[in-house]
Amino acid sequence: MMFSGQRGANPLSVFRWKWRGDSSLTTGLLNDVPPEIELSDYAHGRVPSPGSESPAGLLNGESLNVAPIADLDLFFERLYSYYCEKGLRCIIIKWIVELLSLGFTICFSAFFLLFVDWDGLRNAKCGMDAVESGIKPCDLAKEALHEHPLTPLTLSKAVIVGYLGLFSIYWIFCFLRFFAQLKDTLGIRHFYYNSLHVTDSEIQTMPWATILEKVVQLQSSQQLCVVKDLSAHDVVMRLMRKENYLIGMLNKGVLAFPIYSWVPGAGPTVRFGSDGVQHRLILTKTLEWTLNWCILQSMFDRNFCVRRDFVSNPKTLRKRLMVVGLAILLLSPFLVIFMVVYLFLRHAEQFYNHPSTASSRRWSNLSKWMFREFNEVDHLFKHRINSSVVHASDYLKQFPSPIISILAKFISFVSGGFAAVLIIIAFLEESLLEGHIFGRNLLWYAAVFGTITAISRAAVTDELLVLDPEGAMSIVVQHTHYMPKRWRGKENTEMVRIEFETIFQYTGMMLLEEMASIFLTPLLLLFVVPKRVDDILQFIADYTVDVEGVGHVCSFSTFDFQNHGNSNYGSPYHTPRTQRSSQGKMEKSFLSFQSSYPSWEPNAQGKQFLLNLRSFRERKVRGQGNRHAYSSPRLWRGSPSLRVHGERNSSLSREWPYNAHGTGYQLGSLWLIDEEPRNHPYLLDWYYTSQHQQTAERSLEEQEQFLYWRNSHKLSRTSYIDDLEAGSGDVNLHFDDIYNGKPPETPRVNLEPPRL
Repeated sequence: MMFSGQRGANPLSVFRWKWRGDSSLTTGLLNDVPPEIELSDYAHGRVPSPGSESPAGLLNGESLNVAPIADLDLFFERLYSYYCEKGLRCIIIKWIVELLSLGFTICFSAFFLLFVDWDGLRNAKCGMDAVESGIKPCDLAKEALHEHPLTPLTLSKAVIVGYLGLFSIYWIFCFLRFFAQLKDTLGIRHFYYNSLHVTDSEIQTMPWATILEKVVQLQSSQQLCVVKDLSAHDVVMRLMRKENYLIGMLNKGVLAFPIYSWVPGAGPTVRFGSDGVQHRLILTKTLEWTLNWCILQSMFDRNFCVRRDFVSNPKTLRKRLMVVGLAILLLSPFLVIFMVVYLFLRHAEQFYNHPSTASSRRWSNLSKWMFREFNEVDHLFKHRINSSVVHASDYLKQFPSPIISILAKFISFVSGGFAAVLIIIAFLEESLLEGHIFGRNLLWYAAVFGTITAISRAAVTDELLVLDPEGAMSIVVQHTHYMPKRWRGKENTEMVRIEFETIFQYTGMMLLEEMASIFLTPLLLLFVVPKRVDDILQFIADYTVDVEGVGHVCSFSTFDFQNHGNSNYGSPYHTPRTQRSSQGKMEKSFLSFQSSYPSWEPNAQGKQFLLNLRSFRERKVRGQGNRHAYSSPRLWRGSPSLRVHGERNSSLSREWPYNAHGTGYQLGSLWLIDEEPRNHPYLLDWYYTSQHQQTAERSLEEQEQFLYWRNSHKLSRTSYIDDLEAGSGDVNLHFDDIYNGKPPETPRVNLEPPRL
């Protein structure tokens, strides 16, 4: 089953659910004796059935006398990691390359920061300069290298030496960890070969859903978990136990802080404080790592339950955050040096040969966690989000700047002319490029003009571009599943464009922000994040449930429609705003999970949800068929370029397995396209907008009936309009704020005839 009931409750009142009885912290988290997950039967002297093996025997083939797997979370993480890295050979080669890359970065830093004499290198005369000066050609080994790099020992050299020593120790740690992890990796490989009967070559092309299905089938014969038979949902909840909490915190605005829009990494505004200050989401890589270590990695005990002392003692968490912030602040000079060198080695050649890549865009780290859905494993999310990059770029192209385009054309024209002349000179006589103009040879000018031409041409607007911001945004929504209410109907406005650019940034700007976040994160940990500790712990208390055989998980990841459902997105239940996820994320997550794991059978709530969507789909398809019978289909108004990209990523619109036997809880397609795909590109988005469209149509119908009643009583239309302005017949059509999960209000239409 999809969701198992909670364990016996203990009526403690330290933390309670706001929406039902006792919280998980009263049913398992605050119990004096924490519940056992995998080892419970063994603890009472029971062993699995005679026909099954001990879970530990899955790795080494030993008998039932050996203890079972003590940490199923770690086991499944290694199983998934082995799949993502595509086998033992790839894993070993990757580890070796990572060690060599880290060692090269350290040696490269030492050589260029300590041994190279930059003043001597700048003054050295070689080649034609040496000939013209009448001196012997230079020997760079003598003129540009320090014989004694640490003499004299300055503060900057001391910082560099500290950086080299720190990362040398880290390299040794990684080298030793390589051998420590190798044994575990060999055990996982043995499990793949002997228990799942999957070879490394088969892993290269086998879907993850197939691997997981084999693990679920294996559970019946070789009990990985002795408490219950694990389903695909149980395994993924274990894999995503910590990540689901982070996704939930961002979705509910817990990680929104009172910061300014110019702060590096600041995202969209989600709420306003009592003092009117805007609270913006922020999650840079450095801050993500810090929150993961201080909160997510520290909140669980060995039984996969949230520790009582963690939730009940916010002072400890505040202290931990501040200590880590202070440590990062002390290490920030060394971290910045390493990041600068690493980014230089990684991107310098790319920016040199392809300067336009500096102006390319990528999704920010914050946006990735905003878009990621509950129980969505990493490689499936990357496939979905990477497919959206082209379409997101197309959306921003819908806002051309005529002034910039005109200036870019002129700059490209001039610099391209100079570059063309230099190319002609190179064809005539290659040695002419060694000639000097204003102290620089022509090769230097060729590189400069070529770079300027490439960058300026990237800023020129495509003359064949068809402007359609609504269509471009709808295709982005197909992949991101993110569409706040404040964006609806405003896709062509400057406000939406600016907010979109905060989460879809230039590559170069993202690199600068990541370096700035090394200094920003300590300040946030020291002065801002500790003030939100109470809200973070309250979120953990309110949204933690105990699932049998799994342990404590984020309640959104259980797909519990009864307690978190939003009927605006097809849920069979409609819960208060504080209980449900924002923008229907839980419903979207369920739909994506069912699509990714078609063999998984949901519970009755999930089946009802799918039936609601299927009924909606069939109703809409029949309605479209009737419209096509009486009217010619309208042309799709999206731009040709967008349509081409849609075909390129057509695999994302793949059909769901249709249930031929009529069980009735699987859908035909995840993305349901009508005659205007830009209006309804994504099933739940279509469902949401249709709900409000029906509400509006009902209101208009009631209004027409009222007009007919007034006309039958010979009342003037002017008096009706006056009545509306006076408020006697006010019609309010409210659209749900799908970002903050506000439930729709029923349109209020006053149908009482005014008294004459």
